[in-house]
Amino acid sequence: MCRTAMLLLFLMAFAAFQPAAECVLVQVQQLLPPGASSSPSSPSISSSSSSSSSSSSSSTGPSRLRAMDIAFDLPDLITTLETDEGSTQIVAYRSVDNDRILRNASGSVMQQQSQLFWVSIGSPRLIRTTLPGSRSGARLFHFTHHGFTTYVEMLSTEQRRALTDTAKTKYGVGGVADRQVLNLILSGFRCGLVMYDGAGNRYQLDGKVSDFSNYPLRLDFRVPARPAERRLYQELIEDPEIDVQFNCTLESSGKLTKVNTLTISADQQMAIGLEEQLFGPAGNNGPDEVYVTRDQMTELTADLHTTLNIVEDYQMSENQFSQAFIDGLIDQSVSSQFSHVSIDSALESLSKFGFDIGADLQPDVFKRNAGSILKIQTQDSKTRIVLDEAKFDEFQETHTSSERRRRGLFRRSADWARSSSSRSESGSASLSDQLRELNTASQDEAQWEVEGTRIVPKSLNVARMTRSKLRKTLTFSKVRVQTFDVPFRKDFAMYTVRAAASGPTAEEQLSARVTELGNATQLVSD
Repeated sequence: MCRTAMLLLFLMAFAAFQPAAECVLVQVQQLLPPGASSSPSSPSISSSSSSSSSSSSSSTGPSRLRAMDIAFDLPDLITTLETDEGSTQIVAYRSVDNDRILRNASGSVMQQQSQLFWVSIGSPRLIRTTLPGSRSGARLFHFTHHGFTTYVEMLSTEQRRALTDTAKTKYGVGGVADRQVLNLILSGFRCGLVMYDGAGNRYQLDGKVSDFSNYPLRLDFRVPARPAERRLYQELIEDPEIDVQFNCTLESSGKLTKVNTLTISADQQMAIGLEEQLFGPAGNNGPDEVYVTRDQMTELTADLHTTLNIVEDYQMSENQFSQAFIDGLIDQSVSSQFSHVSIDSALESLSKFGFDIGADLQPDVFKRNAGSILKIQTQDSKTRIVLDEAKFDEFQETHTSSERRRRGLFRRSADWARSSSSRSESGSASLSDQLRELNTASQDEAQWEVEGTRIVPKSLNVARMTRSKLRKTLTFSKVRVQTFDVPFRKDFAMYTVRAAASGPTAEEQLSARVTELGNATQLVSD
């Protein structure tokens, strides 16, 4: 009980120092910065677009800030609520992460559902509020020396719950909680109102929201300093017989993302020789599976970049296309992902693509030639791993077809050796440290080991591709992604006759919180 009393005193003291602007219901914070022809040689391309807003929120929502991109292309959740004035339609927009989570759900179902998020502006309306220390009760307008202030409720508890229920029904995700429907973080909120006095004179005032972190939003209007005019505004605004209309515009910083998808049919693959290049001519003696290296895949995409007219049809550089295509082709055609396989096993089934057809790929010959590329050199009591440029060129000429030599096998290893020899400190590193550094630099192509005075390849980093998986339509998502600045904007009206009664006052919220904490403390004591 002693701890409870101390807690009560602390909370009461804390409340006494809170300014009026901090009488809030919810707090939200934002993180600022997140067609072709049908010929066989031309794959089909489709384009989709979505608008997104980089924002993150906290409140009754996630326990930590979460950066999200919001898809503004179409509302994802739509529901209708019945009110005293009729029916109100409420919409919410989904986080772009939702698509991935729903498509690739794994692990705990409840954990996956908790990662789904939506944002909404609800149905904005004016509300009557009681400011701390005020004796006048709930008021719609609070006049100050500079003008007057009113408060706007955005996403209410009832609306949030209705959208949550809609999400549960639409996606069959019963574990979604109300906290996963968040207030859309705004970057602008302006309102104008027009009034007329008894003589027909027209008056216009403009107001705006400056603080987008605290809810309900505080909408401030400045009025002329002349006392007579201020009295007139106050009389018109507070006249219960007049329904004042607020014409408002809100905005949220957003982006439009366009994504192109590349599709290559089985007939198109045959026309461009994709299968034959990787597996060789089809027939009884042709392998059904082959190993491929990353360098071979890179070379293949370079060929296809030219063959498919990617620059002309997709405006993509070879580098951009290469990464998207390699990732997509691997996902759709391999029976095992890239991993290190002993060099003997890898060479037995290595694809001949990019290699000289007449080259001897027997493991012992290949290893002997590859083992001459790098050597151990001792000079002035310093041992170093160095590149034999002549042997490297000879290896490329022997085992790599002439048009492929710019990306020949062991290129990364050779680049490391050249870089290492140019650094003075490399001579002081031990042989084991140099070998470890070499294997780190060349981990995407090979791993090496010491054999006498030579450095020889121990394994190749390869993936196993299956011929049958190439005999179907291949689809490559996100081959090209373009992002444009497109702000989210909505125009709407609010009316004073539809103003809602306020929620609990700051003192009432504090009292309820103290009671809750006191009960929790009593449970612990018991």
